[in-house]
Amino acid sequence: MANMDLNKEIKASPAQLHYANTLFYGAAIGFVIMIVTYVLYITGIVEPQIPLEELPKLWTHNAAHYREVANIPQGWGWLGLVYKGDICNFIGIVFLAMLTVICFLQLAWNLFKHKEKLMGSIAVAEVVVLTLAASGALVSAAH
Repeated sequence: MANMDLNKEIKASPAQLHYANTLFYGAAIGFVIMIVTYVLYITGIVEPQIPLEELPKLWTHNAAHYREVANIPQGWGWLGLVYKGDICNFIGIVFLAMLTVICFLQLAWNLFKHKEKLMGSIAVAEVVVLTLAASGALVSAAH
């Protein structure tokens, strides 16, 4: 009985609900993007960088070999090949990866709007860290 009373007292804040809704709809959009780009690829509507029939030959090699054979630049260089069927599949993946940043940005906005400066600052710091990590700017020169 005590658990039922506790559950009634716990309510998500408007910022938490907005975050959850953004994450839910963003994930659905990302999934649709992945399906559409995959269909474009497997149907041949968009020409791939590596023909589908050549892929099994490359599966036994590492990613560096695959990039070399496919002439795919390392890092964010793939954006220059986004018009290729096998590369455009990355759009949905990148969107889903960016979804956390999008959610934290709107969370920070809501927190600052409700005068929760400390929590808003933490959300902004999270955006900065995630963006730096995704950019590759923090990669050591040893690679």
